[in-house]
Amino acid sequence: MKIDIHTHTRKCKTGDALTRNISAQDFCEAVLSTDVKIIGITNHNVFDLDQYKEILARLGTEAQAWPGIELDIQEEESRGHLLVIVSPSVVDQFSSIVERVTHGFTPDNFLISIEDVLNAFDELCPLYVAHYKQKKPNLSDEGILALQSRTRNPCFVIKEVANAISAGIYISHGHASIYGSDLHDWAEYKDISRELPDLRLPVESFEHFCLLLKKDPTTINTILNKKTCEELILLPFEDSAILKLKVYNDINIIFGPKGTGKSCILKAIAKSYSDNGICTNVYVSASDRLDEIFDTRGKNLTVNLNDFGINYCTNEIKEIREAAEVTVTSVSSYFAHFSATTTNRNAKKILLKDLKPEEETSLRHQFSETHEARNKTYDFLQFLTSHQSIKEELTEEEHGELSQILSDLVSRLSKREWIHYSTWKEVCLLNSAIAAFRTEIARKTGVPAKPSSTGFRDYAFNRIKIEIAANEIIKSLSAQIPRLQENVGSLGTNKGNLEYHTEFRFQTGAVTDSAFWSFSSVKKGTQKNFSKQIRQIAGCIYDDSLFRCIADLNAIEEVENIKTVQELLLFNRRFMLDGSQYIPSSGEASMVMLQKELGAEKDIYILDEPERSLGNEYINDVIVPLIKERARTGKKIFISTHDANIAVRTLPYSSVYRCHGKEGYTTYIGNPFSNNLINADNHHDQLDWKKVSMKTLEGGEEAFGERGIIYGTD
Repeated sequence: MKIDIHTHTRKCKTGDALTRNISAQDFCEAVLSTDVKIIGITNHNVFDLDQYKEILARLGTEAQAWPGIELDIQEEESRGHLLVIVSPSVVDQFSSIVERVTHGFTPDNFLISIEDVLNAFDELCPLYVAHYKQKKPNLSDEGILALQSRTRNPCFVIKEVANAISAGIYISHGHASIYGSDLHDWAEYKDISRELPDLRLPVESFEHFCLLLKKDPTTINTILNKKTCEELILLPFEDSAILKLKVYNDINIIFGPKGTGKSCILKAIAKSYSDNGICTNVYVSASDRLDEIFDTRGKNLTVNLNDFGINYCTNEIKEIREAAEVTVTSVSSYFAHFSATTTNRNAKKILLKDLKPEEETSLRHQFSETHEARNKTYDFLQFLTSHQSIKEELTEEEHGELSQILSDLVSRLSKREWIHYSTWKEVCLLNSAIAAFRTEIARKTGVPAKPSSTGFRDYAFNRIKIEIAANEIIKSLSAQIPRLQENVGSLGTNKGNLEYHTEFRFQTGAVTDSAFWSFSSVKKGTQKNFSKQIRQIAGCIYDDSLFRCIADLNAIEEVENIKTVQELLLFNRRFMLDGSQYIPSSGEASMVMLQKELGAEKDIYILDEPERSLGNEYINDVIVPLIKERARTGKKIFISTHDANIAVRTLPYSSVYRCHGKEGYTTYIGNPFSNNLINADNHHDQLDWKKVSMKTLEGGEEAFGERGIIYGTD
């Protein structure tokens, strides 16, 4: 829920841009296209009642529009701007007052004093939002002090600063601060709206917002009680003292001086959830674990070649390694048969010796095709039956009909598969019998059997089979696996986003890049020699040297470990920034590991001093928004911290303060909305949340003032 306290719908002053003009319809469309749910309409020295009421009607209940005006304030030696914003319930009265005080003036020449503003508007209990410091033209500190001292509601005086960083600094030190779009061109609103402030507590109305500014306990407790929460009973310390914490599905902060047991509380929280079956762990920044966390050596890296249409070549590699030469029938075998003198009278009568074997290859091929078709159809039927998405897409009737068709097809293919198998094996049996008979008759009669074939066909088929296998392996090794890219996170606004790339290559015999690691346990030298030898085999299929090359392949050290082309896969994992390889520094390593932790999908995040090694700008621009985003999705976030950006700017629903004094260790529990911290063991002992957080996290008001002198306040 975002709020934009400062917008314009009209070009009122001479110096205003024409692009500030916007119709009520376009205004509402622009607002409703964003996450802005509360918007203040504050034109320069003008209030358009008719336009406001049209906007109110068009927005309906989808967003709140609060009526207001931006006034030119005359101080003694300067001028500044002040927004006066009121409840929609008094808009008619507000419009009359604006018309009265601006009567006779134009937006360009109208000026009003702070005293006159209070006299005119204070009865409406408005919000006074003053331009402050870098937000020009700004009211002086004296002018703001005058507002606070004379208005009936000093807590309704808010300082409007230039941006989120300034607002965060002032809020963390007790200054009620906010920033709005102050838009000049409505075409840019959608982009600008993303940087507008989020409201940590839901606001139902203008009056509700005012009660929150007053830190009204009833209002705050009512809101907090609507938030999902639970009570944890912990034993975090050695003294076995019980600590009861009310924690929210939101941000829960633990802060305090070093050595007060904050980490012990986090460990106890993690143990409590783990004991209840929710796996949790405490994240501790450790830049030296970057390689381990991102698995740069690929210990847990997996890849399925089938996903990329790459053949594992299991059968092909086996065929080549087991290949042997098929001999051609020698001429002497024919000569021996035709020149032999038959002395056995029965030999002439036994014609079985001259039977030729039947052809087997085509029958085996028919069986293989049918077998593959049956298996793939069956696998798809199983997929259809088990996959929920398909069940949701098809009606019950469609699903049943499709399942029946596939079942029938599997049945028919199974029958055909058996027919082809039995036919093939019948021929194999016949050929085996013929061979046995021919051998036995030749032995008995002393007449050599006529060779059944020349052997040239089997000789050629054997080499062709080796060629097909070698080419299939080479085809797989030439395939490309797309590079995997993971957005690791931002290194800050100056450097941009860091990416993590995983690149795969097959060892083709030509890869020499030492940055690539073997995907398997096979040595890189073995991979390289194997791939080279496969290419050598493919190049000498019809040479006499073919089987010598196969023998050389089998002689490679540890070649038996290469059973598929996956054992020839190489990989490289590296960080990339702006298209070039990048090695993160220790601080940057902490950045990316924290972003990885917050980017993981969990229900509970437990972070122990995540600010270690991180700069304030990075925490403010990257980490705090990430933490808030997780909170918006209802996650539980527990953070032990010494950083004000995290402890204060996140506006935690629960703050746990640990301290040590004469009485020993004490735990206080509270939140920034009610601005109190209550002793967990003595409810009468209460502390001011703002003062404690300022002292613990920033060194106190004096230190903050000193930084203001050093860095300047303008």
